[in-house]
Amino acid sequence: MPVVTFYHEHRSHEVESGENLRSMMLDLHLSPYAGIALLTNCRGHNFCGTCAVEIVDGKGASPRGQDEEATLAGNLAVARVVGKNVRLACQTRVLGDMTVKTHPVRMVDKALTQERIRLAGITMTFLLVFGGVLAALFLDMIKLL
Repeated sequence: MPVVTFYHEHRSHEVESGENLRSMMLDLHLSPYAGIALLTNCRGHNFCGTCAVEIVDGKGASPRGQDEEATLAGNLAVARVVGKNVRLACQTRVLGDMTVKTHPVRMVDKALTQERIRLAGITMTFLLVFGGVLAALFLDMIKLL
């Protein structure tokens, strides 16, 4: 049976091979979440990225999938730098011995974030103008303008 060692918590636990890391952590009363994420997380459905952990040696964990990589990369507004050993606990299966660091520092990709915000601003401007034109056409159509 694989042994999972939690670096910051100074604890080790034996688990069944193939067990989900997030579920195992919650069963052991170890939270992969910090701060407000305790309340706002997606409950293990790979939407939020708040259960990020670092697998120190990079071994003993299932491979990272495309969905997990997309979630780790950030959301529509904030882009994050993804380290090679950063994983989502909800998407990680324990396949062998591993050492886990909870709550890793995840850096923001400033240039990509600025680009995303700029594109969001352009999109919102377009939608507001388009919506105004549609509203004016609708009001003209029903003869209120």
